Amino acid sequence: MSKLECKDFTVKYFGYDAAISGVTTDFSDGLNILYAPAKGGKTTFLKAIAGIVEYKGELLLDGVDLHDIPLKERDFQMLFDDYALFSRHSARYNLEYPLKLRKVPKAERRALVEEAAALFDLDLMIDAPVYRLNEWHKVSLVLCRAYLRKAKVLLIDNIFSKLDPQSRKEAFLRYLPLCSGAGIVIYATDDPNEASALSDRIKLLSYGYLLQEGSVSDFRARPSSITAFASFADYPSILPCVIEEGGLSLFDHRFDLSEISLISDAYLGKEAVVGLSLHDLVPSDVGFVSTVQGRFYQGGEKVYSMRCNEVSFFLSDPDDHRVGETLCVSLRSLTGLFDRINERAIMRYTE
Repeated sequence: MSKLECKDFTVKYFGYDAAISGVTTDFSDGLNILYAPAKGGKTTFLKAIAGIVEYKGELLLDGVDLHDIPLKERDFQMLFDDYALFSRHSARYNLEYPLKLRKVPKAERRALVEEAAALFDLDLMIDAPVYRLNEWHKVSLVLCRAYLRKAKVLLIDNIFSKLDPQSRKEAFLRYLPLCSGAGIVIYATDDPNEASALSDRIKLLSYGYLLQEGSVSDFRARPSSITAFASFADYPSILPCVIEEGGLSLFDHRFDLSEISLISDAYLGKEAVVGLSLHDLVPSDVGFVSTVQGRFYQGGEKVYSMRCNEVSFFLSDPDDHRVGETLCVSLRSLTGLFDRINERAIMRYTE
């Protein structure tokens, strides 16, 4: 099994601020997901791994440092979001050209291309020029070329971004597994639903920092930051609060939370941010007063959009409530507690 390791991986543009800051992580065989919101650093990170931009730190493949190994000898391949296709040439030419560079005999590469084209639904337009293909077939062409190339490390930079949501979902579920069978595949996306659907090996990158890695359940139950919680929780509520000894004040109402352990007592008496899932808040006889703004359904349960002091949040309740009705809401539990400035988790999670 292959393993790609990044140790204290840093990328600086023009010698100034770091675009990637001291990332230490590893990628193994199969599909690895790199999730980052827009401008989070995922493209820069992939380019640095591919050797396109310079980096500091260590990059090792199966224990071998790649720093001084030329790009053409690394057996890496990167798929860009602009496709990087020869638009005036045919789909067949685009598929055969990388094989020709690797000196695959003409008859063999013709047979390989014909077989792969059928897998990626390109057999009917294989001789059409690329500029006449729609976005769906351009994406399938890019992935088909990667399938034929069979690089040891395949880097994919959000190539489905130009497709409409339904086509995007169908394309990545249909074609990505074909490219994920051999070697290390790192797929970068800015869509949390896409990340959730593809793999349990997700790495969250934000502004060049690796905030958390793990499965979707890890992000939902033990979020390391507001970004992690907001990206993967169902209808997250992110509310301002004040931390007190043995509890917190939410909308000027104190709630007892003696079981919550802070990473530092320095946060006592300070403003913070609380992250709440649908079932953390419940209607009660005691609590703060809020107004029903709307109702919808999530997985068969009723979800209410609420408002208090010009701040919106969500809660789930089986009872019927009408828009405009006032409810007294209590805090039953909380999913995360975060620093107001750096957005990092400030509570200790129990196993």
